[in-house]
Amino acid sequence: MTDTNNMGALWKAQAVRPRTLPADEIHRRHAALERRVRRRNRIEYLTAAMMFVAVAGLVLLDIRLGAFGAGTIGLILLGIGGGAAVWQLHRRTGARPAIDGARPSIDAYRDGLRRECEALASVARWYIAPFLPGMITIYTSALLKVAPGDRPLVIALAAATALLMGWVVRLNRRGAQTISAELESHDRG
Repeated sequence: MTDTNNMGALWKAQAVRPRTLPADEIHRRHAALERRVRRRNRIEYLTAAMMFVAVAGLVLLDIRLGAFGAGTIGLILLGIGGGAAVWQLHRRTGARPAIDGARPSIDAYRDGLRRECEALASVARWYIAPFLPGMITIYTSALLKVAPGDRPLVIALAAATALLMGWVVRLNRRGAQTISAELESHDRG
C-alpha cells in the first residue's frame, strides 16, 4: 500500500509550468473570437432592421385604420426597445481594437474575452429589459381587447415569450461561463 502523505508531498513538490500560448495561437483565437462576434452582431443588426420595418408597418396600418391605441403604443415601445438593445450591443461588443503589436497579444485577447464575457453575463439587463415595456403593453392590451374565452391564448403567448426571453438569458450566461473558464485558464498560465 502507498503512503498517501508521501504522494501528496510529491504532488505538491512538482514544478508548476505556466500554460503559455504561442503567438500564432493567440492571433488565431483572437481572430476566431472577432469573427464570431462580428457574425452574431450582423445577424442581430439584420434582425433589428426587419423588426423596425415590421413595427413601422404595423404602426402605420393602425394609424391608417384609425385603430391607434395601447397596442400601437406597445409596438412603438417595442421599436424603441429594439433600438436601445442594438445600440447597447454595438457599444458593448462592436468595434474592438485589433492586435497591432502596441501591447502584448495575450492582453488584447484577454480584453476581448473579458468584454464578451461581461456583455453575455449582463444580457438580461441591456438586451432583454428594453423590450419588456413594449411586450407588457402589447400583451396587456391584447388581454383587455379579446373575448374572455380567448384570454388563455394571450396568456399562453405571453408565457411563451417570457420563456423564450429566459432561454436567451440562460444561453448567454452559459456562454459567459465558458468564456470565464477560458479567462481563468489564461490568468493561471
